[in-house]
Amino acid sequence: MRDAQQSNAGFTVVEMLVTVVLAGIFIAFFVQMFRATSAQQSALIRQATANDIARSNLSKFPTVASIAGYTCDTNSSTSANTNNLTINPNAAGTAILSDSQKETDPGTIGTLVQTVRALSPRGCSGSYLPVKIVSTVEYGFTGQRDTVEYATYVF
Repeated sequence: MRDAQQSNAGFTVVEMLVTVVLAGIFIAFFVQMFRATSAQQSALIRQATANDIARSNLSKFPTVASIAGYTCDTNSSTSANTNNLTINPNAAGTAILSDSQKETDPGTIGTLVQTVRALSPRGCSGSYLPVKIVSTVEYGFTGQRDTVEYATYVF
């Protein structure tokens, strides 16, 4: 009589196939989630490094006296004025960061472009204080460029 009874021990091929497919779907989901998290973490590390570089460059100019050779632009032409914000509100500013003052490239955040510019927000008459200092760091890889910008006023 025992030979006539079928054994129900184990799994069928269909049950095994469904289990393998579901496991594959979950593994694929977790791999994608891990990749996205890893990419986001890398982006945050690059941004933090760029923030540190921008703040460091900004701190190199604590006073107007520390800005070598900066003079307020007295050109009255709006389009030609480079740093007087009362004449040209869109002035780009005077570049004041020399190559020797730039922070070293850590090599981990892609192509690095550092600029520090000075502007005169109150014009050139009398004492043209305060001076606005803007530190900009552009970083990243082709197609993934980002910019960090810090600004302060010095006297």
